[in-house]
Amino acid sequence: MTSTSRLDPSGPAARRLRRSVPADVLVFHTPVRGHAFAARPPGVPAPASGAGARLVREPDNPRDGLAVAVWAEGPQPWRVGYLDRAVAARLGPRLDAGQRFEVQVDRWIDAPGGTWRRPLLRIAPIERTTDQVPPGSDQRRPPGVRRRVVRPAR
Repeated sequence: MTSTSRLDPSGPAARRLRRSVPADVLVFHTPVRGHAFAARPPGVPAPASGAGARLVREPDNPRDGLAVAVWAEGPQPWRVGYLDRAVAARLGPRLDAGQRFEVQVDRWIDAPGGTWRRPLLRIAPIERTTDQVPPGSDQRRPPGVRRRVVRPAR
């Protein structure tokens, strides 16, 4: 079930999301969300593998204060979709701090049965400096991997 309330960037849900994606991943891949709802301009082709894209923060997004939009580069830029909420929660503060990322379409992925297709992005930081990493975010798990807590048997 999807919540229709706005995600407060300083709230507990946002803090949990920020912990789920590592701070210092060198290169990672993530699918674009909401691509099926993106309004592509007429006559503009879908981004091909290897095509460049850019990440744009949308702090005034009514659904998610941590939203990061993915814009296709080219003669007529257009919003392809958004980063997953957990990934956006980690990259958003870095974008706000001025960190830059190289973003390109790695390939297109299909749903089982071919009901939809969406781009898979390759994201790599262009510059990595320690002052751009928010405090308390030095975790080394790949995006989307949750921490598993193993408690001793009683």
